[in-house]
Amino acid sequence: MFNFFIFFNSSKLENKLKNRGMKRRIITFWVLVFSLFFTTFSWSKDTLLVGYTPSSIFIKKQGNELRGPSAWLWERVCDDLDLSYQAVEMPLDTLLAALTSGALDAGISPLTITSSRQESMDFSPPFYIAYSSVMVRAASPLKRSLRFVASFFSINFFRALGALVFVILIFGALEWWFERKHNTAEFEPGLKGLWQGFWWSAVTMTTVGYGDKSPQTVGGRIIALVWMFTAIIIISGFTASIASSLTVNQLGSNQSQIQDFKQKPLATVSNSATEQWLLNHFFTNLKEYKDIPAMVEAMEAGEVEGIAYDQPILQSLAESDSLSRFETLPLTYNPQFYALGFDARLPDTLKRDISVKLLEEVESQDWKVLLTEYNLSPNP
Repeated sequence: MFNFFIFFNSSKLENKLKNRGMKRRIITFWVLVFSLFFTTFSWSKDTLLVGYTPSSIFIKKQGNELRGPSAWLWERVCDDLDLSYQAVEMPLDTLLAALTSGALDAGISPLTITSSRQESMDFSPPFYIAYSSVMVRAASPLKRSLRFVASFFSINFFRALGALVFVILIFGALEWWFERKHNTAEFEPGLKGLWQGFWWSAVTMTTVGYGDKSPQTVGGRIIALVWMFTAIIIISGFTASIASSLTVNQLGSNQSQIQDFKQKPLATVSNSATEQWLLNHFFTNLKEYKDIPAMVEAMEAGEVEGIAYDQPILQSLAESDSLSRFETLPLTYNPQFYALGFDARLPDTLKRDISVKLLEEVESQDWKVLLTEYNLSPNP
């Protein structure tokens, strides 16, 4: 009897526990359903907190509004998805730290996609491809004049000039060879006649046409005919080559590649993709600054030789300077893929929706027209 009582009570207790377990599972299930529903609802309606770093072209604040291609893209995406947001201005390193920690939902400045950043945050698809460059203080008119004169003694100038003289000599020698026996009055034998052929070839190429030398033989006239048509093409190429060697220094300083700055002090934005590239390529003489105004101030004070940063931003800054104090050098390095940054904890559905809308805008004709208006070449 006692055993039956124990068995009866244990069975009853087991049934109670089973019922409680079932109830807990049911309650847990509905809690999860409602949590998922309210979470999704809150992300679709709540205000997103986004950060941006002002630049001279992609995003900047004018009055109470944000302007620039990045701001335009973000506004179009928010309008399509019915998203509300609050934008906060901050330096680049602060923005990256806030995205990593979850203090921000998104970064709407153009952020370069890198492997190190991808570990701590998510990115939208790229919407622009840019390169890094270097901006320096513009040379004075006197220095530009000295550079131009010095370019006459450059190796490129002498190479182009030597090649041109060689071609003139070849055709002059051919003309002299055919004329030396039948037109001795104008093309004498020996070195003197060879010089006369060179003179005729140079005069013909430049279309001066003195008329003091003219071919009389059939072979000489054929050479002259070929040379006249050929010279039109050749002189164009050699003139462009010589002009390039003379004016290359007027486009910037005498630095033509980033390696020329390896031992010189350069300013760059801290935690930027450009800084990481320079450090990876052993540029040890770098000075970090929080933003572009701080770098410009340092360069004007003579603390650095130049500013290494994104080419579109530097180019826009140099062009907008009314005093023409700066110039962006014609050198590029470090290709960068610009994208929006997301907090990794942001719902995947929201990130996907934003990315899809962003791609739709980038593929539109309006985006290409906007880039042209900002003097940015549309990416292929």
